[in-house]
Amino acid sequence: MEPTSGTARGHDRRLTQLRGRALGYQRSTLSAPGRCRAPEGWAESVQTADLGDGVELFDTAADDLLGLTAHTRAGIRIVEADPDVPEDIDILDGPMRGPCRLVDRVDESLRQGLVLGTLEGNLAVAEHRCHVDLDPDTGAVTATIRTTWRPRSAYLLPGAARREERAFQRLGEKLVRALGGR
Repeated sequence: MEPTSGTARGHDRRLTQLRGRALGYQRSTLSAPGRCRAPEGWAESVQTADLGDGVELFDTAADDLLGLTAHTRAGIRIVEADPDVPEDIDILDGPMRGPCRLVDRVDESLRQGLVLGTLEGNLAVAEHRCHVDLDPDTGAVTATIRTTWRPRSAYLLPGAARREERAFQRLGEKLVRALGGR
């Protein structure tokens, strides 16, 4: 396939926007409307923590989360993968180690967050959703880290699934602590 030119029109314009690697999973299987549990064959780790109270805390936690500062503070080393595709990053530590992409941002008045997904070539097949919420009635600020993953292959070494589950749980716990969770 020949590269598309910068003067693409209509239908061809979508091709120029799809640079870089593809996701290593189908996003629609995880983000179906009304889905509150992981689909069959997928595992899930969820951590929720109270961060405190107030709009200032919410804004600070949201900035830390959206700028990936909280991830860095949690000990997760992240580097830019491709200057031409700023959404692509390489995670150097943890169970999602390898190429990933920022696939979504949540930008609402009472919820701020992001979604990272693994790309082809990553040994993990996972989606990592993080958000902070502000309760309008009480001012309480909470953080939620939800990571959904599945094995890349049908064959797993004995104990591998349990080790993977612990690794994703530790990832969420470290991130909650980095955000100031109690």
